[in-house]
Amino acid sequence: MHIVRKLKTTELPLLTQLFNYKNVDEMIAENTRDIENGVIDIFALFDGKKIIGEVRAKYVSDDERFAEKGKRAYLYAFRIHENYQGKGLGSYLLENVLTMLKENGYSEFTVGVEDDNARARYMYEKNGFKEPIARIKESYQGDSYEYDLLLRR
Repeated sequence: MHIVRKLKTTELPLLTQLFNYKNVDEMIAENTRDIENGVIDIFALFDGKKIIGEVRAKYVSDDERFAEKGKRAYLYAFRIHENYQGKGLGSYLLENVLTMLKENGYSEFTVGVEDDNARARYMYEKNGFKEPIARIKESYQGDSYEYDLLLRR
């Protein structure tokens, strides 16, 4: 049985099962602060008690192309555990999160997708993310990323 729900801050260490963080303590501190301040939520996909996927929703950003409180949410850090990929679970997680966000008044959603991630681009486009609105360059824990920001209205 697959369940999608918001992670509690006490559950943040579970995310290490999905991504190899260079600094786990920094990730936990940063996400705890952002969740407690209403900047983000982390939605997790569970298979029973095992975490198998995540996507984060950011509600506040200095750049309104990404997020605008109460209107536009930025979805990022979208991951499905490699043993569960190719089974439609990414779309399942995305659809559930979009439904929850719509119930909270959000009507626009953005995602970033890197050029070499055709699988993710296909899933996003299939789910209505068709309008490219920006080309973004950023870094996290020393790794640099460049991607297209796609909008779904």
